[in-house]
Amino acid sequence: MNSPSNNDGNGSSHEDNGEETKKSLDQEDILKDERIQPPKGREQWRTAASKAIDANVTTVFMSLVTAYVLCGDDTRILLAFDPGVDRVFLALSSIAFALFLIEILLLCWCKEKYLKTPDFKSMRESFTLECWAERTSTLSWLSEVGKAARIGSFYFWLDLISTLSMTVEMMPWVIRRDVDSTGSTASMAGEKASRVIRMVRLIRLARLYKYYSLSLSPIFLYRPDGTRKESHVGAEMSDLTTKRVIVGILIMLVGIPLFLVDKAHYFNEYSMKMTFDHRVSLSADGIEYWSAAKQWEDSESLLIARTNCIDISYIGFNDGLPNYAIIPRNRTRIHALSEDEIDVYIIGDAKFARSMSAVFDASARKRDEASLGIFLTSFIILLLGFGMASFTRDVQNLVIVPIEHMMQLVKEISANPLGKEISISVHDKRHKDDGMETTLLIRTISKIAGLMRVGFGEAGADIIGRSLNFVDGNDTKIILNNGRKIHSIFGFCDVRQFTDTTECLQEEVMLFVNRIAHILHSIVVQCDGAANKNIGDAFLLTWKLNTDAITTGSCEDHNYLGDKALYSFVKTMIEMTKHEEFLYNFSNRALSDLYERMPGYKCRIGCGIHFGWAIEGAIGSSKKIDASYISPHVNMAETLEASTKEYGTSILMSEPFYNLLSPSAVAGCRKIDMIKRRESDPVTSLYTYDIDLSADFVNARSRAKRNLILGRKTALPTAHPGPNVGDGEAVERKPRRRKLSTFIDSLSTGGEDAEVLGADTPKIVIKKDFPNIWSSDVDVVCARSHFSDKQREVWGLGMTSFEKGQWDLARDHFNIVLEQSGGKDGPSQHLLQRMKELDYRAPDSWQGYRQINNLGH
Repeated sequence: MNSPSNNDGNGSSHEDNGEETKKSLDQEDILKDERIQPPKGREQWRTAASKAIDANVTTVFMSLVTAYVLCGDDTRILLAFDPGVDRVFLALSSIAFALFLIEILLLCWCKEKYLKTPDFKSMRESFTLECWAERTSTLSWLSEVGKAARIGSFYFWLDLISTLSMTVEMMPWVIRRDVDSTGSTASMAGEKASRVIRMVRLIRLARLYKYYSLSLSPIFLYRPDGTRKESHVGAEMSDLTTKRVIVGILIMLVGIPLFLVDKAHYFNEYSMKMTFDHRVSLSADGIEYWSAAKQWEDSESLLIARTNCIDISYIGFNDGLPNYAIIPRNRTRIHALSEDEIDVYIIGDAKFARSMSAVFDASARKRDEASLGIFLTSFIILLLGFGMASFTRDVQNLVIVPIEHMMQLVKEISANPLGKEISISVHDKRHKDDGMETTLLIRTISKIAGLMRVGFGEAGADIIGRSLNFVDGNDTKIILNNGRKIHSIFGFCDVRQFTDTTECLQEEVMLFVNRIAHILHSIVVQCDGAANKNIGDAFLLTWKLNTDAITTGSCEDHNYLGDKALYSFVKTMIEMTKHEEFLYNFSNRALSDLYERMPGYKCRIGCGIHFGWAIEGAIGSSKKIDASYISPHVNMAETLEASTKEYGTSILMSEPFYNLLSPSAVAGCRKIDMIKRRESDPVTSLYTYDIDLSADFVNARSRAKRNLILGRKTALPTAHPGPNVGDGEAVERKPRRRKLSTFIDSLSTGGEDAEVLGADTPKIVIKKDFPNIWSSDVDVVCARSHFSDKQREVWGLGMTSFEKGQWDLARDHFNIVLEQSGGKDGPSQHLLQRMKELDYRAPDSWQGYRQINNLGH
């Protein structure tokens, strides 16, 4: 049993949707859902016994016992111990036999699937007429019946057979050939049976691999130590391969000796037969006695000299000759040999009740057999090991590992949908395009995950995680459940004059928008933000704040997210100005139409920034969903962006967002109005960040290239493109057609956008030195240098007078600011125009703010 995991899979989103009981793809979540109450009484003992059997100490100990059973008897014979030591080895074998029996009994008791009993219910159903009629084939029906009638698991029969094989050695009278009659057929059968029995002993080898395989088998997969486990598929394949290799090798070991033609050696029997016949001939009538006696003596001497005979005796002879032969003194005596180190042969004459027995020293042969047995055991161990390794390696590499990689990839994506740092990469050498279906699946999952990450964005991270974590239930119901309340900075930006631009660029407008998005999104992401919506000419960006950081009000606590949001938009406008050659790199036809309709066209964006709460979740139905935010604060950001045109600014910020800025960022901002949208709403101030995009941000090389591209609008007639100019960009170019797969690869793998947007795609790197970046970024300092501190001071006096209703004084201050800016300051123009409409006199109901209903409209 494995201990339940503490991982709940989805975090707080589970609490929102009340789906704690659903199964996760994570195996530890499955175990958590399937855990049972703590056992009591008998179940507690069963659990304790199961843990004891699965303990590493038990496994090592039983492996050592198995090693003794395999090589103990051969070691005893090889080392030629005294015969008295045989009883010690017999006792050790009896103990091992008892331990194996106890292990089998305990496994039958505490492991449910170890001693599998027949499923009589399924058997009865299989034998019904209805089941017989619905069978797909007779073989499949027999297979189902066989599964239902199966008794015991593979490891049960493996343990039982290997344990019973020990009884062959514990009963020496079974394997001893004490009497070998004169028939050669019986002698050959005995030799063959002896070899088969020795092969049966090798079944015990399987016990060593059983201890390895049990940790991989689905029955014993979950261990209480919490160690990392192999996947179900990998465990099942390894287990099946191990079983088949073991069964195949053991069948060959046991079966092959039965089909071999043995070369039997009958010299001992032949010599005994000749000696016995000559002794018998001494008693025959008509035979010359002395000649027969000489033949008998010669044959007995030959038997003793040419064999390892250590004892000869005659029974039933009444010829007056000795009943025992004289054995040389240098021969080993019978009492010095154990029972299995001697061979006893008896040849008799049943008619006259006479017999001859001889004892031969077989210790040398037995030691040779023992040494060969040890080498054979070692060889089979290596053969089984290499066999399983070779059989499983290809399956492991081609099937199991890719499947485990897929599971790991899905788990990592579900845990961190927006994370790009995953352990498995599409470009990994292990997943090269080798034509394998599993490789294709891994690459496809990675691409789908990348497209989901790009398509859903940060708001869809929770949706992706919940969808991949649950395997049961209605996915749409899970996704479309209650949303989650967040606090975030919302930035909304819009491309100016987009309708006219679209009509001029036609199909190239997509490239234009994507180039803007490349600059904007690359900066926003580096500044810890996220792109949420791309709505044609508009983009919605978000920066989520921690709830605890909101209450403190410290910029450090929320990691200067306010500064990062504002800097993202300021930096985007600057980079768009610096990389106009990248934005305007269109065909001659598109450039000609664009500048003909809008001479001196500059791509500009307006930005509205607000801070507030929102409900994050999925919007839609089972047919289509969008990950988005629902809140009046989101609409407020869009409203602020629309109002930038009214105030003549590029950036418009609300007071809640302004309060998140550091003093370094505030130094470049100024308040431009006080508004109240509804009676229930508080009065809020509007702010802008002064930025002059006409400043010279472009270096000499980029300026030359920009002038070359921008000069193409009048360089050639649209219908008659001329020769190459400069880098050859004056030629009317055919629209580039890129494969869809190239585009998808770029999106899903986070590849360089240059593959899609062009070779001149800029790579923008942000130095995250907040809040010092407001003074260290040369471009930002240059962009706001047009508005001096003196102007800011004068503007502050004008706003104070404007709020107090002293519009005549405010007019004077605003005119000074407008004059110093060369008549280009939008907020000054806006407020002067509003005061002029009322003859520079504040209304009687003036309270320092403006009551509006449709800001920006």
